[in-house]
Amino acid sequence: MNLYDFLIKEQGDFDTYDTVFDVCVTVCEPYEYDEDEEKEFYDVFNDLIMKNVSVIKKISECECLCNWSDFILFNKAVFKAAAEELWSYVPKTEDNLVYEWIKEIHAWMAGYTSEKVYKTFVTKYGKQLKAA
Repeated sequence: MNLYDFLIKEQGDFDTYDTVFDVCVTVCEPYEYDEDEEKEFYDVFNDLIMKNVSVIKKISECECLCNWSDFILFNKAVFKAAAEELWSYVPKTEDNLVYEWIKEIHAWMAGYTSEKVYKTFVTKYGKQLKAA
């Protein structure tokens, strides 16, 4: 099950942990918009990411294990290109790229970037992402 559907079913927010790296991504239940309401790129980004990450298992009332590493690796070329455009540096090793992107996704899901960055990522890289 993908993370988006899992959160809708659970009706709550979760701390999600990767299967490889000791890193957490906190995610919130998707915001429901009215049909005539336009989504902000922040919400489009969050929904996009959560629809492509698989949940492995629920570990507690508000924690679950997810395939964050597999998702980044499966889309490595997309994430590397996005890092080259949006970051001031690009990690040299595959492990560092995966780890840094998981941490970046955590920060972006918490709102720690601009609407311009969300828009750039969604419009330029979003359609290239695939579920692992």
